[in-house]
Amino acid sequence: MGYIVVILTIGALVLIHELGHLLAGLWQGVPIQSFSLGFGPKLISRIWRGVEYRLSMIPLGGYVLPRVRGIEDLYAIPVRKRVLFSLGGPAANFIAAYLMLFFINIYQNGPGADLLAAPLVRMFSMTVGVFSSYGMLFREPAAVSGVVGIVTQGGSFVGGSLLKAAIFAVFLSLNLGIFNLLPIPALDGGKVLFAMLEKLSLRTRRIQLPVTVASVIFLVLLMGSATLADIVRVFTDVAILS
Repeated sequence: MGYIVVILTIGALVLIHELGHLLAGLWQGVPIQSFSLGFGPKLISRIWRGVEYRLSMIPLGGYVLPRVRGIEDLYAIPVRKRVLFSLGGPAANFIAAYLMLFFINIYQNGPGADLLAAPLVRMFSMTVGVFSSYGMLFREPAAVSGVVGIVTQGGSFVGGSLLKAAIFAVFLSLNLGIFNLLPIPALDGGKVLFAMLEKLSLRTRRIQLPVTVASVIFLVLLMGSATLADIVRVFTDVAILS
């Protein structure tokens, strides 16, 4: 049961992240072509108010695609709007984490004077923990978990506890928001970085595409190797227990 809860939680948090991008884009007047939950071939889709909303085959993320015909159309969107559009996803994850901690605080302690401040303090503590875990990318890359590892470890932690499921959702939401703010070109933080560099020199546009492609390849290889390691660990554990 815990594993199903974790899978549904991951899907919900990805949806929240992409909704953040969508709402930020609509707020800033960025033309939106499509909103997709998942990657790859579409399973179902519907067009509403000029935006295609689709559910795609590979449920490992999602995207919001601006309505542009080429890179020059993208650059024609003002930097401020592009920055806010990129920050919308992580902001949605942070807001979701705060709201979940707010209700967890009510459940655990009841109404009190620190009802609004306590979730912020707890968020800060958890954020520090997330940043410290990123050090493993350099110290112990083999210990980094992919989707399989997250589901396996998360399912074991959650068990049948609603409270643990909520705490895990908070941690995952913060992780998703923080990870996407890293200054890696394929991520939201990298897009913000390049947008800000444009203010210093338009020449930085020339390197944006090749650097972004290289970072996408890096992330795919990183997550692919992490997922493969997760699968090996799972089968190893099963073999030992049997």
